Amino acid sequence: MTSIDPTHRAIAATEGEREQMEAAFRAALKQLSENTGFPHDVRELAAPLFEAGWISGVRTGHTGPALADVPLPPYTFGTALANLSAALHADSGPSIGQLVSYHGSQECCHGRYWVTRIERELDRQGRESTLYRLSEYKNGAFVTALTGVHTESVTALPQHWQR
Repeated sequence: MTSIDPTHRAIAATEGEREQMEAAFRAALKQLSENTGFPHDVRELAAPLFEAGWISGVRTGHTGPALADVPLPPYTFGTALANLSAALHADSGPSIGQLVSYHGSQECCHGRYWVTRIERELDRQGRESTLYRLSEYKNGAFVTALTGVHTESVTALPQHWQR
């Protein structure tokens, strides 16, 4: 048993700990069914969280069952990733191919449009801003109607583009 003691010096993860963690993370991902489809960004966010938990377990001696190849029930890791995915995308706004209602400053353009491009960039303070290109579908093609549309100027609607 270990305890947290401020007199001990913090030590970064060793190469061996990282190798064990990466192998365990891959094994956990393999337990998911192939059709779960968690986006790459969710997996990227999950890896450091998994690493912190795994290395903490290694250092406290609580990874014995995992090292003994006793897998978790398949839904355990999937549920964790699903919760992370939901949290990640909760406030992310509409996606490409989604129908939105535009209610921004250009009142003559208020209406429904398809999101055909999303641009994310950092401002000078390091905050992310998102700008949308909104298009109409005319004569078999998307025609740009508005560019540089801010998140607060659109409301995502439940309809997504289907050919």
